[in-house]
Amino acid sequence: MIRIGCTSFKEHTYLTGKKETSLFEYAAHFPLVEMDTSFYAIPKQAYVEEWLKQVPEAFQFIMKLPKVFTKHEELTASTTLTELATELLESLRPMSKQGQLFCLLAQFPPFFDCTRENVDYLRKLRQLFPETPIAIELRNNSWYDPSLIEQTRAFMKEQKFSLVIVDEPKKLSTTIPLDDCVTHPDFVFFRFHGRNDTGWNATGPDAKRLRTNYRYHKEELDMLKEAVVKAEKESKEVAIIFNNNAGGDAAENALQFKELLQLDFENLNPNQLGLF
Repeated sequence: MIRIGCTSFKEHTYLTGKKETSLFEYAAHFPLVEMDTSFYAIPKQAYVEEWLKQVPEAFQFIMKLPKVFTKHEELTASTTLTELATELLESLRPMSKQGQLFCLLAQFPPFFDCTRENVDYLRKLRQLFPETPIAIELRNNSWYDPSLIEQTRAFMKEQKFSLVIVDEPKKLSTTIPLDDCVTHPDFVFFRFHGRNDTGWNATGPDAKRLRTNYRYHKEELDMLKEAVVKAEKESKEVAIIFNNNAGGDAAENALQFKELLQLDFENLNPNQLGLF
């Protein structure tokens, strides 16, 4: 099964014409969403329960791991990763219980390179979440060096991680290649960031806006379709997230991709609420 969605549900004006789209409204168009709020803080279980009330039973969530788990933030002395993992899993328990947690996403920073220390850390991460589906996104291309790529893939399979298949700028020497290797037989995760070569390495307050400001052209979507069709033959579930949100292009590109794949999403929310 192939599911398509976007990062966040609020910022897709294309879907509703509104400055902010509700989760209920978003779920009238897509069966999947990536939630990045959990990157900044473990959500309260009450929030998780409220999200579940707004979506159909088949709707799926990808939850981004809090930044302390992906080296974006130092662990404080007052807690441990084990305690935080327990807290996160308890928070997401209603979602997991209802079968609506597609996976956790561990997106590592560019400085997380292929070293013995970092390989050992990934083993530790699996121990922290032994039964939970986890997708790993690497942003340092040392993992994809020709001399290491086969070991990277084998390690992900061994640890039962799904290595995220990433699309990002193609003209920069530091970016990750579109590696269509499927490392988990149960699920594969594509993240489409756009191909903004000039904005990708931007710094400062506008960096995030510039990095994902990109609209995919049909020829590019045709190429990405080939990778998705291949992956569908190798894994039971395929998740595709469009992360090119900055210019408001993600939702439109996602719906274009849906048509390109000739998909018909069933059991979505109604497009609008009636008066009664």
